[in-house]
Amino acid sequence: MSGVYTAAATVCASCVVISLLSRFVTDGGTKKLLTLVLGAFAVAALIFPLRGIVSEIVTQIETAQAPEQDESVAESCRAAVLAQTKANLEQALTDILAQNGIAVKSAEVVLAVADESRVVISSVTLTVSEETARRRDDIDRLTEEHFAVRPQIVTQESDEADG
Repeated sequence: MSGVYTAAATVCASCVVISLLSRFVTDGGTKKLLTLVLGAFAVAALIFPLRGIVSEIVTQIETAQAPEQDESVAESCRAAVLAQTKANLEQALTDILAQNGIAVKSAEVVLAVADESRVVISSVTLTVSEETARRRDDIDRLTEEHFAVRPQIVTQESDEADG
């Protein structure tokens, strides 16, 4: 707001100076020239503070928008971290089951944001062959042991039946 006060004070001071100087000149040609010069000075005295005010307003707007941009960058980083965590958990589950002789066609882990600092596993869906589905107790036990979630198991015909 100091820019507004500066602009107002400059304009008032220049108007007072112009009025005083124009009273001392009596000649018509000189008075017109002096009026032209002093008018140009008044316009300049008005423009320069206004330019400062406009730049101050632009700076305030940019500063106000910066947190929104920071927030959107943080949100996209958070989404990337969640996507990578999801992929890592799916790969880890597939590897754990494979180490125990259980072949999984696909694993899908669904994450949920518990609060600002915690993400939890909401659900796990495993796609397995009908033959592997017979080991449901082993699949449930291993998944609950490592992920604390009981998986949903979807059966799919084996690849040999597809060919």
